[in-house]
Amino acid sequence: MKSVHVSQKDMLEIFQDGDKYFLRYPTFNITMPEVVKEIPKEAVDRYLADEHTGEELMNYAHHGFWKSKKQYTQDESSKLFIEKNPSIILKNPEHSRRLFSVDEFNKLVRIAVSLELNPTELDSIGVVENHIELLLVDAVAWQEEIEAVHLEILQEKINNYIYFLESKQYVERYGDKFDKKVIHITFQYSPSDNGLAFLAAVQKVLQPTDMSLKIELPE
Repeated sequence: MKSVHVSQKDMLEIFQDGDKYFLRYPTFNITMPEVVKEIPKEAVDRYLADEHTGEELMNYAHHGFWKSKKQYTQDESSKLFIEKNPSIILKNPEHSRRLFSVDEFNKLVRIAVSLELNPTELDSIGVVENHIELLLVDAVAWQEEIEAVHLEILQEKINNYIYFLESKQYVERYGDKFDKKVIHITFQYSPSDNGLAFLAAVQKVLQPTDMSLKIELPE
């Protein structure tokens, strides 16, 4: 990519890569200090022709249409940003919840948790001390506002792990001579009481089988 325009006044830089254009600008957010967004050539041309300000160009890159940020309330801007970046809702769900209807909020939480947990995928698989072990990494917190959806998506992922083991999808690569089959779940955040009760229920269901849960909690 080559730089085609830098504006210290507007605190932005425009890059070109072939026939594609990208805008880089700061967010003043510690966890994500700057963003790079692809924008159409038309938007670049209109900015360079002084038809729009740098703030309006950044707003266009963020929302996908021309509208000055000063025409939005802070809540409207926050809502639009979360809708385009659902994972943000997991950082402060209590604050985000008031911006949306119940259905809107739950839909966004479901998208965000699914993006984090990826319920249809195995995080890792390997052989440990003569047993096969599937690793499941849960990096989602357990705030009250997202707990129910978190549990639902986690259950979906565990069910997929159980099906993977029951249907012996590992045999072709690893064989089938194992003392036991372990689903190893490592949590970045300590589960809520409901989360722990759910895990205990899953462990109870697995007791009559050759499968078991191994739970790793944060220190």
